[in-house]
Amino acid sequence: MKNTIVTLVVALLLGCSSTPNLSSEAFEVSAESLNEHWEMKSKSFSFSAPRNVAKRPNGYVKVRYLIDSDGKVFNPEIIESVPEGVWDDQGLKAVKRMEYKPSESNVDKKLVYVTTEFHFGNSV
Repeated sequence: MKNTIVTLVVALLLGCSSTPNLSSEAFEVSAESLNEHWEMKSKSFSFSAPRNVAKRPNGYVKVRYLIDSDGKVFNPEIIESVPEGVWDDQGLKAVKRMEYKPSESNVDKKLVYVTTEFHFGNSV
């Protein structure tokens, strides 16, 4: 039930008309090797956070998502979060802001799934 709700919320956030460009079958890569396939278009990004963020305990969120052949992010899902559920909204918001360009070795613009870990809190 939780996964269904998260999927519906993510679909609404990303827009129901957005569909990935699936030019090939996707494969899993580690966060450490992602740059061999895809590079972020910008070195940094920012987004607004709700006022209550300062009161949340430190934590992290691991988000798994698809990078399609256009470098767009699709199908983000929370894999792990500590404390559970506290930072999920911010992890999904961060993923929504990410865009990629193919690395020099990824001329075929192969699709990948990757899991990225985001750390949040005052001492981060």
